[in-house]
Amino acid sequence: MRTLLGGIGYRNLRDHSAGVVLVDHLQCREWPDEIAVEDVSYNPIAVVQWLEDEVPERRFGRAVVVGATTRGAGRLPGAVTAYRWDGVLPPDEAIQSAVCEAVTGVISLDNSLIVARYFRALPDEVVVVEIEPGAHEFGAAFSPPVELAFGPLCALVSGLALDPGAAARLPVAPLGGPMVREAELR
Repeated sequence: MRTLLGGIGYRNLRDHSAGVVLVDHLQCREWPDEIAVEDVSYNPIAVVQWLEDEVPERRFGRAVVVGATTRGAGRLPGAVTAYRWDGVLPPDEAIQSAVCEAVTGVISLDNSLIVARYFRALPDEVVVVEIEPGAHEFGAAFSPPVELAFGPLCALVSGLALDPGAAARLPVAPLGGPMVREAELR
């Protein structure tokens, strides 16, 4: 089964760059042919078209998508959440808003997933890995909590991409799902 390991974020936006920095870091490693490590931080409609352009026998059977997103609800900066997305889409008005944001260039984890699911471009199995950002300004450096979490985040994402059993042990949840610590995945 082919797996997409995709990072989403903005370059040079400190903690919100975690997804693209992770992809940069992981692209330097050797990966089996069935794993594609890609920066999918561009217009979600273009991502949909890219996914749809794959010939049917080469389409992804699983996606592991990583990005920084502010969820709050007691999550501290650097906190990592990993889950299998239940794929449930929001109401039609929210989907329309996501498509409008996509057309105007808004890049976010939720927006990209909603648009790609709506257009049926995503595989059935989508693993979402979120990191709670702390710094919300321009710059290349992560905040200290995200910097501390980055190494374990790379290890977690690599494990989820390489080991289908690791992904299967994650809970199924809506976007913004439950907190799962790396130790709970073993």
